[in-house]
Amino acid sequence: MLRRLRNSPVVRALLRPVLHAGIDRYFRLRRLIATMPGARLMRRLASGRLPALPMKAAMRWPLGPGVGRRAEGHDVVMLVVSDLRIDPRVEREARALARAGYAITVICPDLGQGELAGAGLDWGPGIRFDILPWTAASFVNETPGFLAHDLYERALDYRPFAYHAHDLNTAFAGLAAARMTGAHLIADFHEWTSENVHWDARQSAYQPFQGQWKQQLQGLEARCLAEASSVITVCDSIADAMASELGHGRRPVVVRNIPMLPSAGSQSYPPLKRQLGLADDSFVLLWQGGTGPTRLIEPIIEALALAPRCTFVIRGPSLDQFGPGYQALAGSVGAAERLILLPPVRSRDVVAAAYGADAGIWTLPSLCRNFTYALPNKIFEYMASRLPVLVAAHPEARQMVERHGVGLAFDPYDPADIAAAINRLIDDPALAARFREATGTALAELDPEREWEKVVAVYDGLREARPQ
Repeated sequence: MLRRLRNSPVVRALLRPVLHAGIDRYFRLRRLIATMPGARLMRRLASGRLPALPMKAAMRWPLGPGVGRRAEGHDVVMLVVSDLRIDPRVEREARALARAGYAITVICPDLGQGELAGAGLDWGPGIRFDILPWTAASFVNETPGFLAHDLYERALDYRPFAYHAHDLNTAFAGLAAARMTGAHLIADFHEWTSENVHWDARQSAYQPFQGQWKQQLQGLEARCLAEASSVITVCDSIADAMASELGHGRRPVVVRNIPMLPSAGSQSYPPLKRQLGLADDSFVLLWQGGTGPTRLIEPIIEALALAPRCTFVIRGPSLDQFGPGYQALAGSVGAAERLILLPPVRSRDVVAAAYGADAGIWTLPSLCRNFTYALPNKIFEYMASRLPVLVAAHPEARQMVERHGVGLAFDPYDPADIAAAINRLIDDPALAARFREATGTALAELDPEREWEKVVAVYDGLREARPQ
């Protein structure tokens, strides 16, 4: 009798607002606790290894149908906290699903404080955007960084087939919304968050997550592996480690950040040397991507002192903040004239804008496993631009370039080793030509279209499976 009452649509309709109010009070209480004296102790009392115990209990309330139990239709709601103008992974997945007949809504705070809403985003038919005020992203600056109350509230305005949570910071809101509505949850880990870094203001440096904060992040990752309809990540090293350490053997689906070919940009670009007015016989090394203290670009600039025939081009965001430091460093090693700083281009344009360089370079410091296991989209974008690739000798990146014969690996902390790799390409044009020729073969073997079809296969598999 009690079970029949509990499952009654009338009872559910009457009591669901009570549960929503409880969830709302929970989020507000967490924010209040974070500002109170003794907040660290209060957080320890309020939560254990699994994050947010009050929310955990609320999400298991019998009124919620549960993840995937009422999943119908073709609507997909993506939850994102990133700049959509330069986040190619979100766009590639949305486009792949839209081509397969899914209707995509992307919910995202406007990190540009008005710029995103006015950017005229157009990812093609079947994809729309629900842009929230930038303040909806403020939760990422509050420990533990995933209490996305505003995203959760907006997600409940929809009744989709699935919520697609991009990165761990939206996964909690996605899990709560999926439990409340009965939609599926796809947890898409672009990063291994618990093995990443955060800014430590006391030390004025980026530090790996530790202690209770790391336990909260691991707890949510473990919970997603246990409860999400599917989990996706970016490379085999992260997938294997998450399966063995957090997922009790459940392994995420690996979808690598390979650009679709042909990659049609929003505009045409002349070859990079022509863009910059450089001689055709000059050697141009390109960094295309994020800048700042976690990127370890400084040893590359220092390497210019030992690679005097190389011009280094950095194209990316935040150069108004970090560019002066890069220029000062280049001047100190006698390479001021051979460092060129350029603003970023749209994510859909990075391949076209890189044509005409002589090589692309990627590196990260060895601060955490998320960095050393990285397999970033820029490696594949360089290959799509037919550029030999120089990479830090971290496992995934090194294996990729050496297996496919498209470039060289170097010690990311050693300017002399970086310079040796650059000079080898300059001194051996035949080797550089082989690397360049191999990029096309490598991308054909990697098959970008098949890679993004993995996302479609995840969704189609959920549609074909019977509800639990």
